[in-house]
This record gives sequence, structure tokens and C-alpha cells, in this order.
Amino acid sequence: MKFLTDEWLCDVKTDYAGKASLIAAALSIIERSLLPNRPAFFVTAGRRGSGKTTALIMLIMAITGIHPAAAAWSSNEEERRKALLSYFIYGVPYILWDNIPRGTQISCPHIEKSCTASYYADRRLGVSEMVATAASTIHFFTGNNVTPRGDLASRSLMVRLDADRPDPENRVFTHPDPIAWTESNRAEILQAFYVILLGNAKLDEPRNAPMKTRFKIWWRLVGSAIENAAKQAGETVDFEKLFLNQDEDNEDDVSLGEVLAALHASMPFQFKATNVCEVINNQAYVANDKLREFFCPTLADGAKASPNAVGKMLKRHVGEPVYVGKPKVDGGDGRWTLTLKAIKDSTAGKAALFYAINKIVED
Repeated sequence: MKFLTDEWLCDVKTDYAGKASLIAAALSIIERSLLPNRPAFFVTAGRRGSGKTTALIMLIMAITGIHPAAAAWSSNEEERRKALLSYFIYGVPYILWDNIPRGTQISCPHIEKSCTASYYADRRLGVSEMVATAASTIHFFTGNNVTPRGDLASRSLMVRLDADRPDPENRVFTHPDPIAWTESNRAEILQAFYVILLGNAKLDEPRNAPMKTRFKIWWRLVGSAIENAAKQAGETVDFEKLFLNQDEDNEDDVSLGEVLAALHASMPFQFKATNVCEVINNQAYVANDKLREFFCPTLADGAKASPNAVGKMLKRHVGEPVYVGKPKVDGGDGRWTLTLKAIKDSTAGKAALFYAINKIVED
């Protein structure tokens, strides 16, 4: 583990968890055929020339021995769907989605589906024929300040590269050509990978032993192996926390948390969609703009929110718990879980839908 983090990845400007995630990405390619589901990996930075693509080239070169080919990211969901099936049929070990536009928030139902399924089924292009193929390919995303969004956030590990100067490509490197160094030392790098995999104590546990993260088999074969190797090196890596942190940073969850907190502050008990409309249409309410943007993003200035539109948005988020606040152990004022609940009330002769926000204090 020390060889990989301090020698192979010595020029990759990220923290220990980032380097561990890069090693996890490499081991995921090795073990991909055994994984019924698998995470995606994001390598991002705030500045061009930070080494995002170089880090992934090093990783893929170490595993395959071949200089990787990048795939173009399309903003069209249908084009991505067609491309995915072609890649899966060909059996590629990875897809490197490179040079994604700055600040893009990635959310794609087809990629999300492929991360949590052993097989991927779709219609073959040009013919009326359904094809099912293995979905063992590992997804890599790279770009400046690109992030996963929605369901993909909980299925991804993020590696953030630091840029401490405007021209990070001109900084001093331990290995002036890290890709060539990777190629020259590929045997030692592969040996280190397999030593980490073979040294995994979780392999000796029963098949039904409890495992962490949503990717149970991945954690048993890859995640726990890296956590164990990091421990032997005197470091701590917890992939369960890394996934949770990524999910908590999801912009959709953050927005929902802020909205639920605002609603709970103004309506701590049961309320209807009409009550939410009254708050949205009340210009004197301090959180008016936040609620208006969330519930009625396309509403014209000066127009009134309708109970029907607000009710549809409320129904979309029923039973979706989100964290709000920062844990005290991390220097915050405390964290709690907010969940929107739907309550049916037929006391008036006609079934009516009420809502309430359930608050659970975590710490």
C-alpha cells in the first residue's frame, strides 16, 4: 500500500482517501467479472492541467498495459444509451468519459442502472431485437468540477485533485513522466495490487457475513482489502463513510434538506399543499425565494403558486429522508434527519392528504 500511495501515486495531488479510491478503481477493473454491482469513479479538479486524465491513464495502463481510449460524453440521453450497449457488447473493461464540460452534474438513468445490475438489456441498434449483456464495465468520469447527481451520487466515489497554482502542469514532479514510470514498473504495481487482494481477511469470513456499503460484494473483495492494507500502513480508510459523504454532498439532497427545514420551521405540525402555497406566495416570508425555486422553478415572476403543482412536488419526495446540519464531532451544531410523511385524513367525508415532517436528532 505504501508503494502504491508513496511511489506510484506520489505525483497525484489528492489526499489519502483519494489515492485509496484510485487504487479501489484499479482493483475494481481486476475483479469486475465477479461483481454483481459496482461503483463509478469521478476524478475532478478545479483547474485544467491538474492531472485528472493522467491519473486515470496511469491506472488503466497499470491494469491493461494498453494506453486507454477516451469516450466522448454526450448531453443526449438517447445517444448515451446507444453507446452504452455497444460498449457492453464489446466487453470493454472500462469506459473513460473524458473532458466533460466544466461544472456538469452527471445524472443518467442508463449508467445508474448499469452500476447496480449484473446484466444490461436493451434493443440492438437498427433491428427489432433485445440484447442482454454483462454490465461489468467500470465507469470513470473526469472533468473540472464535475460531480454525480441524484441516484448516481450514492453509487460513486470521488477523487478530488488539488491545484495550488494557475499552471499545475508546470509544478515539480517526482516522476517527470508518470505514465512512462507506470509502464516501466507495471510488474511491481500489479504485484502490489494482488498482494492487497490476497491479504484481505474478509475472504476468510462466511459467505453470509455482514458487509458494508450498498455494494456488498465489491466491499468484500475490493473495499475491505484496501481498508485492511491502509490499516497495516498506519492509515484509516472507510469506504462506507466516503459513500455517505458523497451522498450528503448531493445537491438534490442539500436542496431538499433546506426546503424541509424551512417548512418545519414555519409548519411544525400537519399541513396541506395549500398551506405551502400560502407561504410561497407570502413575499414577507424569509425563505420565500428558496421554496418558490424548489416547488415552482418555472413560475413567472409575480405569478401565484398553485396547490396542484406544489402537491405534485410534495408527493415526489414523500418518504425520502435527508440529513440536515453538521455533526458535533465534525465541529457543527448537530445533525438531524428530516423525512416528509404523507397522512390520509377522511374525517371530512372526502379523503384529504396532509403532510408532516418527521425530525430525528442524530447527534
